[in-house]
Amino acid sequence: MTPLDIAFLSAAALCTSAMTSVVGSGGGTILIAILLQFMPPAAAIPVHGAVQFVSNAWRTWLFRRDLAWHLIWRFALLVPAGIAVGLWLFQGMSKETVQILIGCFIIVTLFTRQIGRLRGKDLPLWAFAPMGFVVGVLNMIVGVVAPVVGVLIIRKELTKEAYVGTLGFYGVLTNLFKLIGFVLVGFSFAAYGPAILAMVPSVLVGTWLGKHVLGRISEPLFMIVFKTVLIALALKLIVWDGAMRWVG
Repeated sequence: MTPLDIAFLSAAALCTSAMTSVVGSGGGTILIAILLQFMPPAAAIPVHGAVQFVSNAWRTWLFRRDLAWHLIWRFALLVPAGIAVGLWLFQGMSKETVQILIGCFIIVTLFTRQIGRLRGKDLPLWAFAPMGFVVGVLNMIVGVVAPVVGVLIIRKELTKEAYVGTLGFYGVLTNLFKLIGFVLVGFSFAAYGPAILAMVPSVLVGTWLGKHVLGRISEPLFMIVFKTVLIALALKLIVWDGAMRWVG
């Protein structure tokens, strides 16, 4: 990679991490799309995992007083098992098919929660354990699962800071186990060391800036933006990442 490539990735990491701290999701999806323009998928996913691990760890620390621990520990129970299964499936499953299914799941979940008896209903707490397993599997295959987690944790008792911080903690868990998995199968992070080292300071600054912007946004406006971003990401997964590449 050239110095200009690394500088561009560093700027992208700053902007996308700031976006994630403001709206809770979306930055990671944009960043991996950019990384795929500079490196193959087999490298982009682990490199993205390394950068996002740092970004999410810093975001978790900044929002540490707002974390929804009653969701976190349930989600964390089966993440390692999901990562193990996802690592096994990594080479053999159609990425496009998985992306279309994820996008459809997000949209269906958002809209069914607005219908009849499901209106305003939260996901049962017991369901966060199996969802941790599913998210662990998907994280190894498609690289970014924040939109899935984001749509599941929409709950009446959470503040906007709780959404952003809790999603950050989920990111720490899934990316940590992802990194361990790729190390075990022999991926060399050193080969992409300069790019990773350049992006790390950027995500730290971007996350900090995003936190301060979030404090100026009202709760109703945040939820509108949050759901809009989730729908946009779902459509991107279905149309751009899934169907167009599947057909093409």
